[in-house]
Amino acid sequence: MIELTPPIDERSDEPIYVQLYRYIRQELTEGRIAAGTRLPSVRRLSGRLGISRTPVALAYEQLQAEGYVRSVPRSGLFTEELLPESRPRIQAGDGTKGLSGGSRLLGRNGEHNDLLNNGTSAKAGPLHQLFIDFGYGAVDWSRFPAGAWRKQLNRCLQPDDGRLFRYGDPAGEPELREEIASYLHRTRGVRCHPSSIVIGAGTYQSLDLILQLIGEGGATMHVAAEEAVNDGVKRLFDRHRAVVTPIKLDSDGLRTDELNDTPHVHAVYVTPSHQFPVGMTLSAPKRLKLLQWAASSGTYIIENDYDGEYRYAGRPIPALQAMDDNGCVAYIGTFSRALTPSFRLSYAVLPPSLLERFHANRHSYDQLSSPLLQQAMAFFMESGGFGKHMRAMRSLYQRKRDALLQALRESLPADGMVRIVGESSGLHLLLTWEGKEEEAMITAAEEKGVRVYPVSRYWLRGEDAPNGTVLLGFGGLTERQIQAGVSRLTEAWLGMP
Repeated sequence: MIELTPPIDERSDEPIYVQLYRYIRQELTEGRIAAGTRLPSVRRLSGRLGISRTPVALAYEQLQAEGYVRSVPRSGLFTEELLPESRPRIQAGDGTKGLSGGSRLLGRNGEHNDLLNNGTSAKAGPLHQLFIDFGYGAVDWSRFPAGAWRKQLNRCLQPDDGRLFRYGDPAGEPELREEIASYLHRTRGVRCHPSSIVIGAGTYQSLDLILQLIGEGGATMHVAAEEAVNDGVKRLFDRHRAVVTPIKLDSDGLRTDELNDTPHVHAVYVTPSHQFPVGMTLSAPKRLKLLQWAASSGTYIIENDYDGEYRYAGRPIPALQAMDDNGCVAYIGTFSRALTPSFRLSYAVLPPSLLERFHANRHSYDQLSSPLLQQAMAFFMESGGFGKHMRAMRSLYQRKRDALLQALRESLPADGMVRIVGESSGLHLLLTWEGKEEEAMITAAEEKGVRVYPVSRYWLRGEDAPNGTVLLGFGGLTERQIQAGVSRLTEAWLGMP
């Protein structure tokens, strides 16, 4: 751990926490603080500087939000390795007096300055150089039920027989699998026995296991997939040297008729409840066609239900697995969107044939998820705490989604040139502006201090990707930040040629 000695000018109009943020950021970007360095704790640095903890905490929060530092549980904050292309475009001496990491700004005397929709503070000046991040993977960790979780974790640390301190069951802790089976049946309609569930350490690890089980014969694996998939899914296909056939997407999901014209494939990869990244839901007729085709052709369906819990319009739509009568669907789910990605807890519901291969050890899988976290999760679900948390988060994310939609519809032209897609569920949506270029939209947004993300990178065939389309995630932002971010986006994009 290093010591920091930033120059603090209490007579300056610039808040102390902004001075701290600027100093540490400059030390990092100019290489005077090496990657992997542990920063002093909030208490230690505030004591060293003779100031309150609040400005130190606010400076650290903004550095973490912008990716300069990362939090390691029970260890502290560590600096990240900065690549030139990953550094925010922030100019020194820009006169910024506020940060985008919270919905309110603290002045140097501790007073609160409201963050206005135009990206300024009441006393501070423009915020355009600092970022509001519409990142896809962010969740609202501030609502994490730390007290309830700590209570369940403490129960795990006092076992009678020490079972949780040993290697766990390769398929996962029995208590958690029972809770998951019950939860999935209630909320997603999934029909499974706890013995068919295998706990994983994240979605990609669960998908990797399924691909190993499907391709266990050693022959080249042939996979059909929606024409746009997550980067991590692409990498897994490459790792397994799979031959991938992209299937076009319509407004109601993948074109199932195209499957009849594809060579024999071992599996079809789909995200039917909320297609990633486009956001549509696979229609009921197409679900039936897909299941019938898979049963008749002997093909597995890999269903990634990555955020199926968050649906904001219409009736809940059961998982595709709930309609499977022939053991075709391998189902993947995760707790990353529900709680936090840091727990690395996912699950796969295996059809009988793949479950048999799993128990025959036809894979290189080893349980990577901590038995302690699994048991704590089981206790949390059993106590009703998880269900309560999910209801609260669904309501919270719906309010954020509504705030984003309202801000977009009030700010952007209503001339048919701007379209919003995929807003009915999940934690992101797509915005298409006809006639504009994706890269230009992202660059213009960055110049106003807002990060939005490309979608063209997700297409398996780059030439099929749409243009003028960006991804907006809203899970990790406050409603105030969403409104301010959209205001800046409007200013950026309306000024584009």
